[in-house]
Amino acid sequence: MKTKGSFRGRWVVMGCIFMFFVFLIALPQAGAFVPLKGNLSKYDPNNQTFPTSGDTIKFAIWDSFTGPNAYIGEAYTAILGFVVQDINSQGGIKVDGKMKKIQIVKVDTQSAPDPARRALEKAILQEKIVAFSGVAGTHIAKIGQNLAKDYKTIFVNLSAYSDELNFLPDFNEYYFRTNGNSSTTAKSLGVFYKNRPETKFYILAQDYVWGHESTEIFEKTIKEVKPNAKIVGREFFPVFAKDFAPYLEKVRASGAEVVVTMAWGADNENLIKQSRQLGLKSPLNPDLYIPMASPFLDDTRPLEVVGGPAGKGLVLCVDFMLDRRIPATMKMANTWNNLWKTWKEPYNTNLYRWPLTSWYRNMTGYYWFFQVLQKAGSTDPKKIIAAWEGDTFNPFGWTHYMRPDDHQVVADRPIAEMVFPNTWGFDKNAAPGEPIWIPAKDCLPNIDVRLVGRVKTQKPAAAPAKPVIKPAAPAKKK
Repeated sequence: MKTKGSFRGRWVVMGCIFMFFVFLIALPQAGAFVPLKGNLSKYDPNNQTFPTSGDTIKFAIWDSFTGPNAYIGEAYTAILGFVVQDINSQGGIKVDGKMKKIQIVKVDTQSAPDPARRALEKAILQEKIVAFSGVAGTHIAKIGQNLAKDYKTIFVNLSAYSDELNFLPDFNEYYFRTNGNSSTTAKSLGVFYKNRPETKFYILAQDYVWGHESTEIFEKTIKEVKPNAKIVGREFFPVFAKDFAPYLEKVRASGAEVVVTMAWGADNENLIKQSRQLGLKSPLNPDLYIPMASPFLDDTRPLEVVGGPAGKGLVLCVDFMLDRRIPATMKMANTWNNLWKTWKEPYNTNLYRWPLTSWYRNMTGYYWFFQVLQKAGSTDPKKIIAAWEGDTFNPFGWTHYMRPDDHQVVADRPIAEMVFPNTWGFDKNAAPGEPIWIPAKDCLPNIDVRLVGRVKTQKPAAAPAKPVIKPAAPAKKK
């Protein structure tokens, strides 16, 4: 005969079993990494400790490690290393039934098509990389797209901006872009200037696809949102130009109130320095140098050369930006900055002090890819593609959405004027002030109509969530 005690014991056992299953359900996915949860305390970009052999996830960084833009590869490796250290110290990623750590493979484009092709093809065939990231220059990115398709290898585009990369015939399913493009840059700049006093714009752009696309879209946007705006001049210059004086003297003669510059790397650096050396002043405020607007105007090296006051008024239009009002953003930024204080050359310079814009952009792209790989649970490119299409990502304060049709990120975009003095501790150069946010709906990336509806099973896409901005007390100047 069963006693009350035995019934009571059975219920206790059943209750324990129930609570155990509740506990299991509440646990995160086994082996799942979480950004910034790893051991980053001793990360040193000069002495990275990722595995170099064994059963690893081989991820290639395909960019310039030699020539005038060698600092790009140097910088992107530091950022990738930060992400890899974070993930590997959490045990890596479970793929194909095993926990595997990430191995970094450096692949030098030399900023030239033929070397870029040879080096990447070798990495794919001999190193057996799972995926590769890059790359500065649309002409180089197209090579990556073709090889990604030929060898069924995922290409994570972090820094090539031309719209046509996501149009047919260049687009293919193995290619994803986690940065903005010509249309997001140009549209958001147009919206930014809508209610400002400047009306005369001069465009200086690199003479290749990105420069021409961005120019065309900016002109169209600014005329739509600001009918009294005038394009008082436009010039296209070759990549790696040395002497910008002839172009800048035309700017001076035009009476331009803003120079919209579509230039990156060494060209961007020389444009900033030479415009200040030639004494181009703002027609609206002769106490300031002429404003320049671009996604790449926060490079600390030329800004240090011209000095803090000469950088005031530059307009920075980027994919991602640190905003002190977003707690999750600043947690990441402070983690990086505290490590930076322990680094040695070349990483102890102001160029690396904060993950301000391009560095932040790349960090987001790296984390996002590895999160997708974790979600797919496989290195099979088809499974990675299915996991990434329509995916959202938001570890640092605002949402990024991967548009399924053309594999283009959609997100709100920040724009900020460079200020001096600033709150980032830069005492020799201007730095971004508090950004304003251009909603994604006002700067949507253009899409090839032939790709609309390409992914038949996609869910309706919600607009990306706006950044969660909390009022914060002004940071103390350092």
